[in-house]
Amino acid sequence: GLHDMARPELRFVNRQRGAGTRVWLDAQLRVLQIAPEHIKGYENNTASTHSEVARSIAEEQFELGLGIEATALAYGLDFIFLTKERYDLVVPGEIWEWPPVQMIVTWLRTAEAQTAINNLGGYDTQSTGHIEWVN
Repeated sequence: GLHDMARPELRFVNRQRGAGTRVWLDAQLRVLQIAPEHIKGYENNTASTHSEVARSIAEEQFELGLGIEATALAYGLDFIFLTKERYDLVVPGEIWEWPPVQMIVTWLRTAEAQTAINNLGGYDTQSTGHIEWVN
């Protein structure tokens, strides 16, 4: 878990300030009362993408970092599930009827889309294709 990040033999690659992953981590560290300065590399080692985190771990520059399961699997890395996050496709009402938008929505509702997304690893497609209007 997150407490293991403070083990002195582990080097951590963080996401850049402002990245959603880092915002989540900072909040969790506060809740768990883990001081960031106890995590080797927390401030000095940053990556801009999940792929960059995974690549640097695969190249043995670091032992751990936060990222999505699909990227960890793509790089042949171990993955420890920490949280579930919802992703939404947001479409402005004025372009809702555009054929390309409708093609995407139609595809997201197919078994083919569900299989393709599930094959990436780490995604729950139970609500994929569900439309929710927000006013």
